[in-house]
Parts: sequence; structure tokens; C-alpha cells
Amino acid sequence: VILNSSYVHPICTPSRNSFLTGVYPFRVGLSGTAITPHQARFMSLKTPTLPEKLKKLGYSTHMIGKWHLGFCNERYTPTRRGFDSFLGFYTGTQDYYKHTTAKGYDFRFNQTVFYPPKKQYSTKTYAKRAVDIITEHKRKKNPLFLYLAFQSVHTPLQVPKKYEKQYNNIKNKDRRVYSGMVTAMDDAIGAVMAAFRKHKFMGNLIVVFTTDNGGAAHIVGNNFPLRGSKTTVWEGGTRAVSFVYSKNLLKKTGYTHEGLFHATDWFPTIFAVAGGKPKQEKQLDGVNQWPMIRSGKPSRRTEFVYEIDKSRPVSAIRMGKYKLIVGNPGDYNNWYRIAKSNSFCPIYDENETGSDEDIFIYESLNNIVRNAKGYVKWLSSKLPGYRMVRKWHRYRQLERCRKLKKRDKAKWRFPRYLLYDLEADPSERKNIAGYKPVLVRKMKARLEHYQKKTKHVAGQSKRKVAAADPKHHHGVWTPGWCT
Repeated sequence: VILNSSYVHPICTPSRNSFLTGVYPFRVGLSGTAITPHQARFMSLKTPTLPEKLKKLGYSTHMIGKWHLGFCNERYTPTRRGFDSFLGFYTGTQDYYKHTTAKGYDFRFNQTVFYPPKKQYSTKTYAKRAVDIITEHKRKKNPLFLYLAFQSVHTPLQVPKKYEKQYNNIKNKDRRVYSGMVTAMDDAIGAVMAAFRKHKFMGNLIVVFTTDNGGAAHIVGNNFPLRGSKTTVWEGGTRAVSFVYSKNLLKKTGYTHEGLFHATDWFPTIFAVAGGKPKQEKQLDGVNQWPMIRSGKPSRRTEFVYEIDKSRPVSAIRMGKYKLIVGNPGDYNNWYRIAKSNSFCPIYDENETGSDEDIFIYESLNNIVRNAKGYVKWLSSKLPGYRMVRKWHRYRQLERCRKLKKRDKAKWRFPRYLLYDLEADPSERKNIAGYKPVLVRKMKARLEHYQKKTKHVAGQSKRKVAAADPKHHHGVWTPGWCT
């Protein structure tokens, strides 16, 4: 079942909070930005997690991949928040092979620093761990909950060459690598599904697939024709790729459901399927959508909050077919297509040719390689003068990218209220706030109702904590520097 109106938050940490707690992130101090490695921010201990609830129902619970919900103290890490085991990393991004980020190593098996085989792509590492868990669990009689949070597709753009080569028809190298990363993840999911089939789990298996934000347009993610990008409250930043698969447990399959679904709904929906009673969980913002998924019934949701971020500031709400944005939607406000060439700034004007100096740099690079002896042409980076000109070239590219971004940002001057009819205008091209003032007031009042619930949880400061630096922990991102 494809969920065509499934929504998440504009960036990863808030969405993951919603997945695992069923609670809006603005209620627990996690709205707006993702957690950075030096910040003492975390998923609130006052909100129970889905794995904690499932363990009480007899489930084995395992997590693989990206956590990104805080690690400044061990009590905020996966195995202390309901998971029996964890293989992966605490932070938001890292090298797919070296497992490093911001000058520190970050990879764990449970609480222990772990070193996978050298030169092994992380997507393969995660798939292997998932297969091992499934294989080990076949001897157990209790049910299994597996949360597999792949690192893909996210910066840095890295993939084994065999996957990149499958897309040699794509001229833009970044997009070629990006496409290869998706295929590598697809192969990994195929290996996991093969393990489920091999060990006869298919009869009672439910598979949920979802993204945690829209594509990042500045790193060749593609949301077109939707507007915006990751980090924005536009549809391109918040409308998720989501589907549910089950061989036997869905009464209606092979179709697309248009009903509203929000990231907070996964907790009560999965909890209900497992035998829990989500109506007794008074803290939840999500609703049980199992009848919608299983039988194609109408969504139980008529509204949801995209975001309430006082730091930007921005707030946005969906009510029926209407969407209201109050404040700054974000930095990427256009309808972005993928650049065909290896553009350094692919989301901006691809027809920009640059200055005479840019053209001179390109010609200098070409001349250095052209004048080299044939057998050393492929060693272009080692040719005399090449590195100096290349460094100059990169500096010019960065400067040009900044100017284009500044120009792109400057041309958008929004009124205080933006209202869109998403059934008639899913690409958010026509602001109808001026035509429907009564509706704007009604939706603004609902937003204010939710804003009264916002909290700044103690310890959720966004300041950088010096004690977090890996240099104090043998080069490893390590818990133990907050309470």
C-alpha cells in the first residue's frame, strides 16, 4: 500500500522522534534543527518509546543504523531506550567506510566502540547485521521488531563503483553516485527480505518503509514538481515516500491511498498491530491508522502540524486540503530540477556561465592536461600546476555558489501568511490567503492551540559543549558529558 499523503518533518531528528514516540517534536524540545554532535540534546525520557512498549508485549527489539536522537549520556542511547541490541552510529552523518564525522569516530555495537571490516560499505554492514538478527531469531518463539535506519541516501555521497557504473548514462556525477546509493540500499533490502523468506517469517511479516524528510535539493535530491527541499516546510521537504507491505495481513493491496498520514501515526499503528492499546497512551499525538492501511478505510486524521520552530521562526499546519504557513518556510523556496552537468551549484541557474575568470580557470585546467604526455594524462591531479589551479577553481566555485544562493534567497519575500489548496495546487504555486481571510484566522487559531504545548525541555540547549569533543575521548564520539 503506497501512502501518497504521508508526512514527516523537514529534517531528520524531529522525524525520528515522531517515529519512535508518537509525539510532536515541538512538545519535547526537538523542533527545528537536527542534533549536532556537540549538543546536549536528546529524545525526552518522559515520553515512552515504541520499542519500550513492544518489549512489554514480549517482543525482541533491535536497531541498526542511524540513531540521531542524542548520546550525551548513555541513558539517551538506543539500548537504554528500549532496544535489545544496536549496531550503528549516534550522530547524523558520517563516512560510509571510515565511520568518522567532525574529526571523531562513531560506530557502536550496543555500548561498545565497534570496527567493521575495513573498506566495507555501511549499507552492506547494516544488511548483514539484519540478516544475522533474523537468522538468530528463527529459533525464538516471541515476535520481532527490527528498526533498520539506513544511512542512505545522505551526505557524504559515496557508493562502490559497481553501483555508480550502472548509471553511466547520467552526466551529473553527484546524481550518478546518488542513484547508485539508492540501488545499493535496494540490494540490501532485498537481502533482508530474502532472509525473512528463507526463515519463514513472511506469514506474519509487516514491512514499513519511509523517509525522514524530503530530498536535499542542494545535493541532487529530486522533489520536483513539489516545491522546496529538506529543511523547509514546503511539500518538497515534508511529503514522504512511504509504503507498507505484508504478504498476508493486508486485506487490500496493490493500490495508492490518498488519506493523510503523519510520522507520529507509526507508533500507535504498530503498537495496535502488536496487541497494544494506543488509546490508553494519553501522551500520543499520533492516531492508529491500521484500518486505513489494512482495509483501505478513510484516514482517521484530518489535520497535523508540519512544524513549530520559534528559532526561525515558522509554523505550519494542514487542515483538510488546506495548508497554512506562518513565517519563514526555509532557505530553499523554488521548484528545483536536477542539473544535467556536473554543476557545483546544481539547484541554482544552470544556464549561468560564470565570469571571464571562471572560463579562464576551466581553460587552464584543460590546457595542463592537454599538453601532458599521453600516458600521464590520467594522472591529471599530479601534473605540474594542476592542483594550484584546481584549488583556485574550487574557491571560485564556492564564491559563485554563495552568490547564487544569496540571489535565490533574496528574490523571495513572503507575506506573513501563505495559504495553499493542496488538492488543486500540490506544487504550492498560488497563495490564496488574501482570498480566504476567515479560513486563515481559523487555521491560525489551531496553530496557536498547538503552540501553547511547546516546551523547552531542560538540557535541550543548542549551544556547543566543549566536553563533547572527541579529542577528550580518544578520538571517539562518546557519551558521558551531560546529565
